[in-house]
Amino acid sequence: MASTSTFPASEKGKAKHRKAKPDSPNPVGKTVIIAVLGVFVTYLPINGVSGALTTIAQATHANTTELQWVTDSYVIPMAAAVLSGGVFGDLYGRRRVFSIGLILTAIGAVTAGLASLLGSAAVPTLWAGQAVSGLGAGLLLPTTLALIAHAVPDPRARGRYISIWATGIVGGLAAGPLICGAILEFADLGWIFLPTGLLAVTAGVFAHFTLPESKNAVGRQLDWPGQISATIGIASIIFGVIEGGAQGWGSPVAQAGFAVGAVSVAAFILSELRSPAPLMDLRLFRSTGFSVAAFSSLIALFAIVGITFLLSLYLGSGQPRSALEIGLRLIFVPGTAALVSPFAGRLLGMVEPVHVLTAGLVIGAVGTLLLANIDTSTSFPDLAWRLAVFGVSVALMLTSGTVVSVNSAPWHLAGMASAASTAMRQFGGALGPAILGSIYVGQLHNGGSAASGLRAALLTTGVLLSTGVVGCVATVLVSRRRSAET
Repeated sequence: MASTSTFPASEKGKAKHRKAKPDSPNPVGKTVIIAVLGVFVTYLPINGVSGALTTIAQATHANTTELQWVTDSYVIPMAAAVLSGGVFGDLYGRRRVFSIGLILTAIGAVTAGLASLLGSAAVPTLWAGQAVSGLGAGLLLPTTLALIAHAVPDPRARGRYISIWATGIVGGLAAGPLICGAILEFADLGWIFLPTGLLAVTAGVFAHFTLPESKNAVGRQLDWPGQISATIGIASIIFGVIEGGAQGWGSPVAQAGFAVGAVSVAAFILSELRSPAPLMDLRLFRSTGFSVAAFSSLIALFAIVGITFLLSLYLGSGQPRSALEIGLRLIFVPGTAALVSPFAGRLLGMVEPVHVLTAGLVIGAVGTLLLANIDTSTSFPDLAWRLAVFGVSVALMLTSGTVVSVNSAPWHLAGMASAASTAMRQFGGALGPAILGSIYVGQLHNGGSAASGLRAALLTTGVLLSTGVVGCVATVLVSRRRSAET
């Protein structure tokens, strides 16, 4: 309706002072700040806790398998909750779900912080705290993108803000090891979870007093069969991988994990094909571009989280160092990514996003090969430049992956494509420590050195990244052929 006809003259002055409706567009600047802070909070514990693994092992007497679960007990619930987080936001309000996610993240951080005081119950309590935080992170993560989409309706402008949003990811990944390492120089293990809790509370208060509520419940409903089967499938597959590395791939425990995972994935596919409101519309995967972008997103976080996990173990055992010394080295990957991300965002407006993604995968493969050649004699500068090369690839992959996914999907499935890409990325983050950690542990169990375990895991990562390159090149060729035919 036109905006000029409905108010009497006496009411026009009053109308100017009336508050905006809850669904009115948010101020863009404030919305982006809150969204970036939210995504920063979700990624801060991933590398932060990974950088403190040596200290966690010393304080809790956890073995390598238990340390894998310290990381994955956060990432698995995060990956599972991401699938429904966007739906919850649309149904019940994005600000509300964003705030609930932050509350859960803070509660989990407090629980994990108290774990080291509980003796023999320390490791299970740490897992529980990480799981609660991961659940909260998974709920709030998709709402950060939804808040930006609500505030910025223009797709072109939204792409620029999504690249800014991506800096929150690399910023959280960069700050985690450094902050946690610095804390451990002066305080006990439990204090490393304090920054996550404080930032979660700060972001929640800021959002409550700044953002109006917004929702879009039309045509949206929860897909509980899909959510349950996806959660069981993700957790079972990760369980099988971790226990396979610890007990042997033919062990009954590992095989049971894979069997449950396979059945759950099959149930998820059947559920999504039959659901009137699927959690993940499988028609998206008919698009070669989307499939490649989703797989590349999975590989990207697989590499980032997995390599951070590996290097933390290696630098703390193969090359004994303090948590701060480890953090100062690990920061070169996300730190470089944070510096490059703004330029990567501009690059997306100059060339096809799939070309940026391809470049990121190529540089990532080269970076893993460079890192595979380090050993106990590698100096700080020699390690730093290798990590920086990989950091460049991280910036290119993270900024372009979501854009390629959304651009490859039909317009009416753009939101679903973004959520699916995020879910695949988080699943990759869960797989990274599980698979690479199992390869590392397997080498040690077979009498190999820490350096040989690191090398085997990094070469595996390089092969996966190269597979993504092949997929991207195939996507470009298919796209050009279709353009020529039309």
